[in-house]
Amino acid sequence: MKTAVVYARYSSDSQTEQSIEGQLRVCQQYAQNNDILIVDTYIDRAMTGTNDARPDFQRMIKDSHKRQWDFVIVYKLDRFSRNKYETTIHKHTLRENGVKVLSAMENIPDTPEGIILESLLEGMNQYYSAELSQKVLRGLKESYLKGNFTGGYKVYGYDVVDHKPVINQEEAEIVKEIFSKFANGHSGKSIADDLIARGIRTKTGHYLDSKKLYKIIANTKYIGKVQHGDTVYTNIYPAIIDETTWQSVQNIRNANKHKPGSKKPKFGFLLSGKLICGDCRTFMVGESGKSKNTDIYKYYTCLSRRRKKMKCELKSAQKEWLENIVIQTTWKLLAENGALDNLIDAIYKKHQTENKESALIKSLEKRRDEALKSSNNLILAIEQGIITEQTKLRLKELEKQISQYDFDIEQAKQRNYSYLTPDKIKAYFNKIICGDINDESVQNHIIKYFVREVILYNDYLVITYNFTDKFVKKKTTPDDIEEIEQEIEQLKNSNFNTDLCLYKQVPTPPKGHD
Repeated sequence: MKTAVVYARYSSDSQTEQSIEGQLRVCQQYAQNNDILIVDTYIDRAMTGTNDARPDFQRMIKDSHKRQWDFVIVYKLDRFSRNKYETTIHKHTLRENGVKVLSAMENIPDTPEGIILESLLEGMNQYYSAELSQKVLRGLKESYLKGNFTGGYKVYGYDVVDHKPVINQEEAEIVKEIFSKFANGHSGKSIADDLIARGIRTKTGHYLDSKKLYKIIANTKYIGKVQHGDTVYTNIYPAIIDETTWQSVQNIRNANKHKPGSKKPKFGFLLSGKLICGDCRTFMVGESGKSKNTDIYKYYTCLSRRRKKMKCELKSAQKEWLENIVIQTTWKLLAENGALDNLIDAIYKKHQTENKESALIKSLEKRRDEALKSSNNLILAIEQGIITEQTKLRLKELEKQISQYDFDIEQAKQRNYSYLTPDKIKAYFNKIICGDINDESVQNHIIKYFVREVILYNDYLVITYNFTDKFVKKKTTPDDIEEIEQEIEQLKNSNFNTDLCLYKQVPTPPKGHD
């Protein structure tokens, strides 16, 4: 008795396992009618036939080298391939291994006429595939020109009404918040942690983790642009983010991709990822080495100079000296002109606004009301005698959703009761900025929370802070550096104690503040 294997395939997720079952059933019937024994099956699900990048198809071709069966039975030849060139190649390989391809639905005789018929069918399959692809692209273009939603997943921040994307105001506020925080120097993890703590979820019910946030800030739909091929459409998605904010966030994204030491904090070089060469505007990196007497020395040097990519006139800077200048300048700035008080006041006002305008609770309550309304409608239908297994399952699902919404609402309300005061905020900041000047963790917190970037020149440096209003930048001149050096020497020989440390300290960040 001759032996065979069956190869079955369907093209997209819109088709189902029933398609495979149908193909197998027809192939098995064909084998039975022709006295052929089926010894194995190869199945590719949701795989196109326009190329041969199909796992089970490749496995079948490889297994044919074992010469353990005589035929490959397919439902129709287009299940084998819709690419005439690849069909010829793989059929030749099978023939070399003593295997022939049989079509269960297409009666192709083993005659010269059958060869012509088989070739014609293969050509028609490739033509159909190419024509279908062309029609799909044409249809997509028409949909884009009309500003219609073209399918796929729904983007967070938008709903689809009458086939057109419209802004979901509640979700759009979250999107604006994400972009605003990124633009102001917040890390993806800190933003994600805050959103998760507030119970913010995607349309599919998943939390907005940092991975999803980075996809959001890279999505041009939020500025109203959709690219298809070489064409950019601006008539489909209404913009949520303005161009200025978008570009600011993209600049930060691009800088972070190449930022040295951005993957994990290195206490050894506190300014890693924040120190920029004033001559060529390239990041500076930490280096260490040994002198002739085996003393270890550490310094910062320009990355482009080290790699010899361009000429740079900036001299390398001694690590301890530069870090001490930045830290002491920051301490002084916080103590002078009420800078710290202004920062605390801004944080306190922001916290008040967030508590008063909690969009989360409103959103959860709205979703709970919608679920409750759907539940009541189902109960009414059941009372009128309309009851099915699907109705029961849906009712249980809605009851579970309502219970979860009740829990999330109560949790969000309890979270809002954890209210900040200016004294708590001030105590927390003083815990960060006060301490032993030689304590590396204290130094790291100063630079991490307050310093945005440091631009180093040969005769001065400019420090940019995460402050607002007029306390944005500080230019430190040679005279300032000389004065600071003297203060540092004094601090090294005494316990650090300034007016900044007179407030009650707290060991952990106050709840509600990132």
